[in-house]
Amino acid sequence: MYVRRVVLRDLKGFRELDFDFSRPEGTYEGWTVITGDNASGKTALLKAIALAIVGPDIARVLQSPIEGWIRKGEEVASAAVEIVPHDKDSFAHGRRAKTFWSELEWSRTGAVTTLAPASVRRRRKKGPIHGPWNETTSGWFAAGYGPFRRLYGASPDAQRLMSGPSRVARFATMFREDATLGECEIWLKDLSYKKLESRVREGTLLDSVVGLLNSEFLRNGLRVERVDSDGLWLKDSAGSVLPLSEMSEGYRAAIAMLIDIVRQLSSVFGADGLVSSSGVIEHRGVVLIDEVDSHLHPEWQRQIGLWLRRHFPGIQFIVTTHSPLICQAADQKGLFHLPAPGSDAHPFQLSDKDYWQVVKSNADVVYLSPAFDLHHTRSPRTVDARRKFAELNAKKAATRLSAAETTELGQLALFVDL
Repeated sequence: MYVRRVVLRDLKGFRELDFDFSRPEGTYEGWTVITGDNASGKTALLKAIALAIVGPDIARVLQSPIEGWIRKGEEVASAAVEIVPHDKDSFAHGRRAKTFWSELEWSRTGAVTTLAPASVRRRRKKGPIHGPWNETTSGWFAAGYGPFRRLYGASPDAQRLMSGPSRVARFATMFREDATLGECEIWLKDLSYKKLESRVREGTLLDSVVGLLNSEFLRNGLRVERVDSDGLWLKDSAGSVLPLSEMSEGYRAAIAMLIDIVRQLSSVFGADGLVSSSGVIEHRGVVLIDEVDSHLHPEWQRQIGLWLRRHFPGIQFIVTTHSPLICQAADQKGLFHLPAPGSDAHPFQLSDKDYWQVVKSNADVVYLSPAFDLHHTRSPRTVDARRKFAELNAKKAATRLSAAETTELGQLALFVDL
């Protein structure tokens, strides 16, 4: 499955949002990036997409309570996602559909907010009830990851959420800060046990996951050394072997997310032939990642989108970021911007001209593009100093400077000379 289009009405801070994620050649897989200031609604947008995909029953489990989703002053809000099925996505009772709308509606009566399916765009056509919203249907792979992609420290409530229905677990970290990806290391240990029992399928899958991690995903010569009853062990370029728990937050978060994506794909499509000999997973689906740059060094930010696209060529990644380096991996038609909170501007897709400027330029230029809309990239101290330098220079041309002003002008010149 893929997401072709998302439409929000009066949801959270959005008056109206309408994004089309189609590529120029009519495809959807690849790297789609959403930028915007803090509180512009990036997280809310990803959550709305996730809730529309999983349906009202799972939505109430993930997002409880449901109050606060309707825009102030309104009584009704909606989130609609147009879904493109794949031939491995089944429908109950053999129903088929080329594309269909998956819609939710929040309504408020007094102090009570309700959440229910909607059919404004679907009308009487086929919909998600017999597809992704149905627990018995196969396929329909989608997963979501919040900015806190931690391995350890889950609360008991969050742990129950992670061990519940798979459609809940796949999005738990997006909605719960106390949810973790600890299950991924447990899964690896289980595969290791089964490999010792000479179970070929599980042993092959474990070797494939390790091979995937060692396919230039990790940085600075770090590689997976082994998986045993204590978990995942890594060896650095100096030869030191450390457990995953001892690695930095950036490594833990990135490794845990990658393993979890593979784990969730295997639960949907099976383990047989999941990873090719070249380290590629061909299955299709949607992966949402909030603040994908979190904890990552700039060089890793530069590479992670390209790496994920290469090893998961059938996945539609929709990510949010504050990093220009993440944006540069975006596919064409894959850059979107949300205006600052309180702005009268509308959310928009970057034009082809602005897209190519982002992809081919350095970080400074990207920050000044509509993707981030900064007025300058210098520090505030430098901006003030250059302004004062210009004022004193103008005064010097018109009259004489005092001794103190002459000294100050010389000091300010340090901020001007490059």
